Amino acid sequence: MEPSAITRSSAFLQSNDEGSATSFRWLLGQSKTLTLPEQIAAHVGDRILNSAIEPGEWIREQDLADEFAVSRSPVREAMRLLEKEGIVRIHPRRGAQATQLSLKEIEDLQEVRQALVRVVARRVAAHPSPELVAILEAGVAQLAPLAEDPAGGDAFGETLSRLTLCCAAHSGNDRLFTLITSLSLQMSRYTRLGLRSVERRKRSLALWRKSLQAIRKGDADEAERLWGARLDENSREIRRLLQDSGTV
Repeated sequence: MEPSAITRSSAFLQSNDEGSATSFRWLLGQSKTLTLPEQIAAHVGDRILNSAIEPGEWIREQDLADEFAVSRSPVREAMRLLEKEGIVRIHPRRGAQATQLSLKEIEDLQEVRQALVRVVARRVAAHPSPELVAILEAGVAQLAPLAEDPAGGDAFGETLSRLTLCCAAHSGNDRLFTLITSLSLQMSRYTRLGLRSVERRKRSLALWRKSLQAIRKGDADEAERLWGARLDENSREIRRLLQDSGTV
């Protein structure tokens, strides 16, 4: 029998400091190994998340084919996979391009994600599992030094994304978990943007600590409120930064 998302979510503890951010999302809850196109897509996806490939930058198929010593066919399939995730756009006869960040996209994503994560928070707090509490405790412990580190923004944001996925895996609703995961890569670049400053990360960490307390107590109302407040604050910061940069 294939391991459940709950069983696989313990991978958070082992893979947070190394490995692929993209492949973590694709493998959580599954027992398979990545296909060749998925491996290529995971490498490119990580580069997009880490801004090694900038928003709007073109991705040359032949360069990737040469880098991975493959034909262009698996590279094309890799680009199609990333297009489904919303972080690459394929232009006919022109190739693939990393998608731009935009105010409209973050507003659309946030509206959907806000509703979904509130349900996740309520469900996991209503029936807190010892395994999930242990994962959250480990995650919050990892967040603490990253909140103080001026260069810790990306790692902090990635840790938060993984914690959210782990909570969704423990929500008891497989469809909810699938929806949260499907938005995760698109949302990750925005999350990292909103958590660049030490001040924002400290505030986010404080809300996560309070959320953990609410989950331990089984207080679903408080957990939902805190998760909503955290997302609202980060969304405001993301919109401010995008507006300041002239992004529309």
